[in-house]
Amino acid sequence: MTVGERIKKIRNKLGMSQVDFADKINVSKQTLYKYENNIITNIPSDKIEAAAQLGNVSPAYLMGWNDEPIEMQYSTLSSHNSESLSRYAEYLYLAERQLVTDRNSDKYIDFIIASKINRLNSTGRKEALKRITELTKISWYTDIDDMETNAAQARTDIDVPEETDTSDDDIMNDKDF
Repeated sequence: MTVGERIKKIRNKLGMSQVDFADKINVSKQTLYKYENNIITNIPSDKIEAAAQLGNVSPAYLMGWNDEPIEMQYSTLSSHNSESLSRYAEYLYLAERQLVTDRNSDKYIDFIIASKINRLNSTGRKEALKRITELTKISWYTDIDDMETNAAQARTDIDVPEETDTSDDDIMNDKDF
């Protein structure tokens, strides 16, 4: 896409006529027409800056040095992806407002973990789940309330008379216990 085509795209996005847009960037309608139709390709930098500012894009985008602005990319998304992106953007906005004050808060840490996991592909997510599962098995990394009891239980598949059952004594006499 040429500089002129980008200028025309911005003008159309803004819903402006050539006359109005030309007035805003301080050129004649004929000159704007020549920009948009690639008759004039050596556009002065002050005109590129004015058009970029008017369209709320960077001059680098107009020159073709950067990709399309996120706002223009957003307008081409499917409705499902658009809704997902909107929800995520709202989540980020709220998270930023609530969490920036305390980077050590659980909410902030949860947000960072979620955002990092969202960047992973399927294989990475499976690996992350495996590692998180491993961490939750280590008491040092879990809340006491969340710990599962893994105490030895009496066997129920066989009958052991109490007088011959020494399992409790064995544990209590264990030097490593």
